[in-house]
Amino acid sequence: MCARRPTRGIRSGWRSPGMTGSTYDAIPDFGLLYDSVPLYAARKDIAFYVEEATRSPGPVLEVGCGTGRILLPIARAGRTIAGLDSSALMLARCRERVAAEPALVEKGRVTLHHGDMRAFDLGATFSLVIAPFRVMQHLTQVDDQLRFLDAVRRHLAPPPGGRLVFDVFNPDFKALVGADGAEHEDTPEQRLADGRTLRRTARVKQVRWADQVSEVELIYYVAPRPGAPPDRFVQGFEMRWYLPVELTHLLARAGFRISAMYGDFTRTPLMDGAPEQVVCAEPA
Repeated sequence: MCARRPTRGIRSGWRSPGMTGSTYDAIPDFGLLYDSVPLYAARKDIAFYVEEATRSPGPVLEVGCGTGRILLPIARAGRTIAGLDSSALMLARCRERVAAEPALVEKGRVTLHHGDMRAFDLGATFSLVIAPFRVMQHLTQVDDQLRFLDAVRRHLAPPPGGRLVFDVFNPDFKALVGADGAEHEDTPEQRLADGRTLRRTARVKQVRWADQVSEVELIYYVAPRPGAPPDRFVQGFEMRWYLPVELTHLLARAGFRISAMYGDFTRTPLMDGAPEQVVCAEPA
């Protein structure tokens, strides 16, 4: 499908969605747009994180909870969960979804917090902290990575109870080398519930090999109705990719030890060609 000529463009900058000044809040109705992307709905991580939550004896904290894609299934499974996110729009969407489920509201299973993943203090401890969907990859600087891990460690229940579980992608170097800077469609045009249409493309603007960072843009084309010229909204952000040995050293430096590392959400051992690095860690 050819892109229609845009009538307006918004560039949201290059700050991390997990930090103060979320890029998500620069795009109107971003929570709805996010929830309408089929690639996100098709991810296979929900059952994994629900299982991790149900085997934890106490409350759960999700860092980067967004609109509740993983938070809500965990709450439905009977666990008490807190969600942290830097995006006011994403949290507003999450609150709407929680409010639509009376059982969750009545039993008080969900609390939501607006804050920076590198520097948060919720005044509580948790038996499990999760950071799904590559949240840690938005931390491009080592100091920020260590600040995040320190904040997590301060919020974990004392040993042997507290655990950290997160995922990042396993680097595909052929794909990184082949990044051509062009827009590639990942969401064909579809009708939204309010009658508007959404189409999305993605592009890797640049790969900075020395920094192990990919500069990514997600481009949302939103039209008021089918056939109308769309508005063009650009969400730009950086993604830091990690090697498995690097993660082991980073976590050790922050006072953690890895108890398990998987290559996907079915708990297949990590090996060459695996799509993910799914890490289970606990304070050393």
